[in-house]
Formats: sequence, structure tokens, C-alpha cells
Amino acid sequence: MQNQSSRTETDALRALDMKVDELKVYESLLERPGSTPVDVVAASNFSAGHVRRLLGDLESKGFVTRSPERVAKYHAVAPDLAFGALVAQRQSGLQAALGLGERLAKIRPLSSADKGDELTVELITGRDALTRVISQFYENAKYEILEFDRPPYVNPFETHMATHVSMKDRKVICRTICDTTKLDWPAGAQHIQDCLIAGEEQRLYEGVPIKAAIIDRRMALVPLHLKSASDSGLLLRPSLLLDTLCAHFDMLWQLAVPIRADGALDTNAGKFESAELEQLVAFLANGLKDQVIANRLKISERTFERRISLLQKRLKANTRFQAGWNAAMRAVSKSR
Repeated sequence: MQNQSSRTETDALRALDMKVDELKVYESLLERPGSTPVDVVAASNFSAGHVRRLLGDLESKGFVTRSPERVAKYHAVAPDLAFGALVAQRQSGLQAALGLGERLAKIRPLSSADKGDELTVELITGRDALTRVISQFYENAKYEILEFDRPPYVNPFETHMATHVSMKDRKVICRTICDTTKLDWPAGAQHIQDCLIAGEEQRLYEGVPIKAAIIDRRMALVPLHLKSASDSGLLLRPSLLLDTLCAHFDMLWQLAVPIRADGALDTNAGKFESAELEQLVAFLANGLKDQVIANRLKISERTFERRISLLQKRLKANTRFQAGWNAAMRAVSKSR
């Protein structure tokens, strides 16, 4: 929580074009209005020259005022006035920037889209360029982020969490399918837990084929190579390729095993009501074929299918694979 607060303050300072040292001096003047530069030096432990520069910068930015006396005294402008005016200016500038972006966007179709060759796949190369695109990519999400997640990991998990805290603040829903091998990766399990605490939905699936992120089903970002995921990537725009990626996510989401908010797999609590169902799970886990299992249990194929359906229902599973995985995870949790 402290890290999140620190990130929020850093973002606020960046938006206000205020440095950390300037904030310290501004806070000092709020506490001690009418301070002289000597007073500020004593309160801040900054050098006299540094304080003079900071006071000059704060005055030029409209955060402080100076009296006309021989020994100048400084007063902090009330935060609601200073910050409110600056935020209004920034919002006006951003609105103008959006208008410029819309005007420029109208130029492109005249040269490409009308000819039917609108760029649907864009190659992003270079670590710096990809980092910038990733930041812009997530900031453009309006309501939903879908992610395929699997090792290896190039960037620390903290970087991912910083991005996704911003998503939560904007009420953007995030759903992630994690490959089971993430649990073996250092801090992988903890990262899943952190994502759940942040309000994201996480599911486990064995064999997630790619790393990818999709925003609002209108744009996707896919690393070009798994082992060097931070060096190059593909940016997908509306196309059959993007539709296929979204459909693949929906299919795997149904197959994947949900993880509860406490980090446990969402399996049905308690024991099976029937010892035969316990036996059925054991046979399935050993990879026996349907006919062999039916013979071992001395039941017909129709009865076998009914018990498979019952097993899936008890384990809240949509497929036989998911049922087997849920059962295995429940067995692991019972053994702890």
C-alpha cells in the first residue's frame, strides 16, 4: 500500500511539473507562512543556493508568492488555487491534444485505408520503443484487458503490478490465463496472489502457448520471441488475426481452472459422496482409457459417461481435462 501511495505521489508531481525538493519547500511554506530564505534553509537542510533556485522556480510556476520587502518573505499559494488552476490548464491542453490526434487520424485513411491496405500488424523493435508502446497500450484500455501469461519473465513482477494498479483505479477489468509453470518461477505464485488482491481474475492452464495482451478486443500486443520478450513485439489491430486471438482466449478461459481470491484453486470442498467417484478420479489420473475404466468398475459405457458428467459437476469443471486438473489440485491441497 505504501508503494502504491509513493507511486501516486510521483505521478502527481510529474503531472504538476514539480520536483521532490520543490514539494518539500512548498510544504515548509505551508507550515511556516512568511518564511525568509534563511528560514527555509533551516527547515529543509538544503543549501542557500539550492533554496534560492527552488523558491525562484516555485514562484515562476505559481506555487509561491514573494513580498516586496528588502528581506523577501515567501508565502505558499493555497493548494486548491495553485493546483486547481494548473490541473485545469493541463486538462485543457490534453483536450487540445486529443483534438489534434483526431485531426491527424483523419489524414491516414486518405492514403491507406481507402485502398484497403490499413496496417493491421505492426512490428515494434528495440527495447525502448517496445517499453514506450507497452505503456501507451495499457493506458489506452477503456474497459477490459485479457492476458496470456507464461514464463520466461524478463521484467520484474513489480513493473507489471504498477501498470495494473493504474488499471484498477480506472475500473478496467483484467482477466489472465497463467500457465501452470508460473508457479515454479521465483515469486510467480506471489505475483498471482498480488493480482488477485488487486481485483484481477486469474486462472491456471497447463500449456498456455503464448504471451499476449489484448485491450478492449480491439488491439493486442504479442512478443515476437518468448526468450527475448522485451526486445520486439507485434501490435495487432482489428483483423481476422486479432479475432482469432480473442476467440482462443475465450476457449482457454473456459478450460482453465479458476483461482479464488485467497489464492486457492476453486475446487468443490469436501469429499466425494461416492467411493466409486474417488476410484474414477484415480483411474483417469493414471491415463486409462474409457473402456478399460468401465471394465474395472464393472459398469456400462452409458453409466461411465453419467459418472463422468457427475464428476465434472462436482468439480465445477466444463471439460474432462479441467475435472482431472481440479481433482489433482484438490488432492494436493488436502495433503498439505
